[in-house]
Amino acid sequence: MFQHKKFSQDLKTFKAHYLNQEKVDQALIQQYLVDLAAIDLGQFQTDSAKIAFWVNVYNGLTNYWVIEKGIKKSMLEKPFLVMFSKVVIGGHRFSLDDIEHGILRKNRRSLYKFCKQFSKRDPRQALIVEQLDYRIHFALNCGAKSCPAIAFYDKEQLEQQLQMAEESFIEQEFLVNDTEKTITCSKIFWLYKKDFEQIYVNAPQYKDYKISHLKYDFSVH
Repeated sequence: MFQHKKFSQDLKTFKAHYLNQEKVDQALIQQYLVDLAAIDLGQFQTDSAKIAFWVNVYNGLTNYWVIEKGIKKSMLEKPFLVMFSKVVIGGHRFSLDDIEHGILRKNRRSLYKFCKQFSKRDPRQALIVEQLDYRIHFALNCGAKSCPAIAFYDKEQLEQQLQMAEESFIEQEFLVNDTEKTITCSKIFWLYKKDFEQIYVNAPQYKDYKISHLKYDFSVH
C-alpha cells in the first residue's frame, strides 16, 4: 500500500544523502514509483484527502527529480523540469505542473502558459479539488532554497498543518512596514497573486503600500 506521507519523508532524506554524496536506496525509490503508478486515485474524495496526498507526492517527486536529473547546486540546472518531467500516478502521466496548476490550483493556468493546465476533455479533470486553498503555496516545495520548508501532511490534521505552514512562511517571507507603507515579500505572492483573494498583497488595507520582492534563491538545500 502506497504511503504518501512516508514517500515524502523518505525522498527528503534520500535527497540529503544524494547531495552529501552518500548512498541512496534506489530500489525503494523504484518501488515507490511502481506503487504510485498503480494507486487508485478514486480513494481521495474530499479536498483534505486530495491536498494531503498531492502535496506529499509533489514534494516527494521534486526530491526524486533532483536525484534522477543529477542536479547539483541549483534548480535552474533543469529549468523545464516542472513542465516536462513526468511519472505515472494512478494510470495517468503527471508533471509537477499538472499536480500544482491542474489539481491543486483547480486547473488554473501557470504564469508562462496561455491556457489552463488541463483541457476540457482531459480525464484528470475528475481529480481536481473542489476549492482552491491558497495555503498550498506555503506547502509546495519545488526544490529551491526559497521555497517553503517541506512538512508532511495528513488529511485528519490538514487544517492545523496548513495553518502552521502559513504562519511559518509569512513570518519570514511577508514583511510589512506600516510606518513606511511597504511590503517586502516572496515572489510567490506575485506569481500566484490571483490565488490570494482579499488577503496579503490583495488585502484592502495594503492597497497603497509599495511592494518589493525578495530575491528568489534557486539553490538546492
